[in-house]
Amino acid sequence: MRLARFRLPGGTSGFGVVAGDVIVRLDQRVGSFEQLLADPVAPSPDDPTIPLDDIDWLPPVGDHPKIVCVGFNYPSHASEAERGPAQDAPTHPTLFTRFPDSLVGAGAPVVRPAGEDSLDWEGEAALVIGRPGRRIPPEEAWSHIAGVTCLAENSVRTWQLHSTQAAAGKNWPGSGAAGPWLTSTDELGDGPLRVTTRLNGDLVQDDTTDRLTFQFADLVAYVSTFTPLRPGDLIATGTPRGIGYRMDPPRFLRPGDVLEVEVSGVGVLRNGVVDEVAQDRVPQPVGRAAR
Repeated sequence: MRLARFRLPGGTSGFGVVAGDVIVRLDQRVGSFEQLLADPVAPSPDDPTIPLDDIDWLPPVGDHPKIVCVGFNYPSHASEAERGPAQDAPTHPTLFTRFPDSLVGAGAPVVRPAGEDSLDWEGEAALVIGRPGRRIPPEEAWSHIAGVTCLAENSVRTWQLHSTQAAAGKNWPGSGAAGPWLTSTDELGDGPLRVTTRLNGDLVQDDTTDRLTFQFADLVAYVSTFTPLRPGDLIATGTPRGIGYRMDPPRFLRPGDVLEVEVSGVGVLRNGVVDEVAQDRVPQPVGRAAR
């Protein structure tokens, strides 16, 4: 199944199953999207449907998700980023977190921050957690994954490179995207997935998940050891070689660009790019002088 979250023009949000050119609403009989991930139900003939053209996509994650991202998980990208040759494989994943408001849904514009010109693309496959767990053994990890979604895990490179910690470059509002839905693991199977990124129709990234240094099950096991995983949490599994920062000359996202991230068996996440509208700083009230 393809499970999705959406918003209607009036602002009402919901969730359901994508079936052809409609979404079958399940929010009328399932308590939450997290509950649907943990205990999927099949659509019934009585469930209402909405044309896909009438909705705005929301990222297919929980209302308050933990978003854990893995850096340098493709050896080719680690080498590209000057992290050493492929044979120098790390013994533990490199992790950082994203805030939920740093991601938009499919079709919404990705936002280049005001005054910054180094917003770079990073196409990835991301795992959406279904069953909660802590200290999950690798052999049980797949039973805790609800499905896989497409992720544009973009980076503001200048800020990312301020230090060895990536968070400052990863959490600008609306700078990344996820969706348009997650495809359930029973439909995907456990074979390798192809991850491709296209910029204005040109292929810029292309690799398969069997080349990951840390495989899906290993990531779930590792992350769940230090933090409980809950339905709707997201684990980004890493980006392949082909980022704009390493082009000669570097090429970053600009207003008017169209970025597409495709994961085989899942779908295509498509987003345009716009500039953030800079807002003047709101003056803070001046407190009374001490008497």
